[in-house]
Amino acid sequence: MGASPKPKRDCVPPTARPLLAADVDGVAAIERAAFTDPWPARAFTELLAQPHVRAFAVDQEDGRLAGYALASVAADQGEILNLAVDPLARGHGLGRRLLDALLEMFRRERVTSVFLEVRQSNEVAIRLYRRAGFRPQSSRKRYYRNPTENALTMTLSLAPETAEKG
Repeated sequence: MGASPKPKRDCVPPTARPLLAADVDGVAAIERAAFTDPWPARAFTELLAQPHVRAFAVDQEDGRLAGYALASVAADQGEILNLAVDPLARGHGLGRRLLDALLEMFRRERVTSVFLEVRQSNEVAIRLYRRAGFRPQSSRKRYYRNPTENALTMTLSLAPETAEKG
C-alpha cells in the first residue's frame, strides 16, 4: 500500500487588509523578487500618502507580507497600479484575493471603468485579469524596461448597464 494522501487543509486565501506605511519594506522586498524593473520603496511611501490611492495586502500564515495591490481612483475611473505576490507564496489564490479586494473597492466607490497595464509576456497575470472580466484594449510599445517589452492595456467595465447585459 502506498502512503495515504495528506488531508487537505482549508485552502481559503487570507482576507485582504489595508496596506500600511509600516508594510513598505516588505512591499519593496516582494517588488524586487517579483519584477525585473522594481519600483523603489520611496515610490510606495509616496503613493500611500496620496488621497486617491487605495492599497491592500495579504499576509502569510506566519504574519509576513505575502502580496500587495495598489490602485488609484479619479472620479468614476480606476487604475490598477501594481499587484504582486511573493514568488514563494504564489499558486494559492492570493493574487485573485487582492484583485477581488480592488474590484470590491472600485464598486463601493462607484467606479465604472478600470484600466491596467501588464507585460505582454506575463501570461499568468493576463489569465487572472481575463478571468475577472478584463479585456485587452491595446498595446503600448516598449513600455517596460529590463527587458524592454510591450505592455498590454486591459479594461473592465463596471457600469451597471454592462453588468446587466452579462
